[in-house]
Amino acid sequence: MKIIFRTYQFELQPTQEQKVLLDKHFGCIRYVYNYFLNERKEQYQANKKSDNYYKQAATLTELKKKEETAWLKEVNSQSLQFVLRCLDTAYVNFFRGNAKFPRFKSRKKKNSFTVPQFAKLEGGRFFAPKFKEGI
Repeated sequence: MKIIFRTYQFELQPTQEQKVLLDKHFGCIRYVYNYFLNERKEQYQANKKSDNYYKQAATLTELKKKEETAWLKEVNSQSLQFVLRCLDTAYVNFFRGNAKFPRFKSRKKKNSFTVPQFAKLEGGRFFAPKFKEGI
């Protein structure tokens, strides 16, 4: 049996409440990426080594428990972990010479996030974790 993985791209028509939740997702994704990219840069400048994905994922869990960053719990945790995986891949590609150094994410450029699991399409609506109703 052959497994086929597919990627879909949709134009969403969210309600006002869903727009707020989407904006929260975009902001949290950007914050986590920039936070851990900055952390990696500082670690590398200090001792020529930086944390890998697994150490950063553990740090993300601790970060979500802090009161000042408790708002990270409002978005899908798998999306936040996927951002760390992407950052790790970007770092590995840079040190192999396959890509440029990773840049910080900007609010003005393309906003996107990935839902690695539990996303489905039913009846013309897109269902993702943390979204109570389909978009």
